Amino acid sequence: MNSQLNDRKWYKSVLSIRTDGCGNRQVDKSYQFSRGPLGKYFMVLAAHEFRMLKSVEGLGFTPQPIALSNDTLPTVSYGLVEGIPIKEQAERNSVPQDFFPRLLDNVKALHKHGVAHMDLGNSGNVLVSGNGHPVIIDFGAALPLQRLPDPLRRWACRKDIVGVLKLWFRFAPESMPQELLEYYQKHYRKNVYTPKRFVKAVRRRFAGGGSAEDRSGLAITISVIIGLLVLMSMSLSLSSV
Repeated sequence: MNSQLNDRKWYKSVLSIRTDGCGNRQVDKSYQFSRGPLGKYFMVLAAHEFRMLKSVEGLGFTPQPIALSNDTLPTVSYGLVEGIPIKEQAERNSVPQDFFPRLLDNVKALHKHGVAHMDLGNSGNVLVSGNGHPVIIDFGAALPLQRLPDPLRRWACRKDIVGVLKLWFRFAPESMPQELLEYYQKHYRKNVYTPKRFVKAVRRRFAGGGSAEDRSGLAITISVIIGLLVLMSMSLSLSSV
């Protein structure tokens, strides 16, 4: 574990696989600090992901069972998902015909349980299980919908849906219904939420340039940042009780 930590950037989590006493393979997602302000911050992150996974634990297409530990490092543990990323499956030209409709239904189920994943456009977060069903992993960026104002709630749900449609359009466009294609083309925006792109958009905005898309993306991003700060403040308050 220590060699893994030394090779990682300080803000990155470390994934390791172990076998428990019953012979089940488990994944440990650990953060690299447990003391001081950074340790407190990573404890909040781990506790947040744990709560999001617990909220959807019974749905059957997310990692489970879930456990949380802060004994040594802030760690979220869950059962190893036996599957391969959708990108790798598509490269084999063997994406199951009902995969994306099923994935879309799964995401709607997440929303009904009060969770928005927020990173479904990342193909590494969607796996194809051994029986050809979708599995959604990595809930570190997920948001609790019930705590969001209505505009942000609608935006978060739309972002999840567009993320699924992005993968669908990328890996199986021939099976995409026309109405979903039109929805994707209407709502898809190039991601400006990475730090590098966000900084560039801010510079263009203050230089007097920037497109309407940039301005809209900035407004949404700033709103999300404020919302996340509020949620984190609430989480810190609850964890200190």
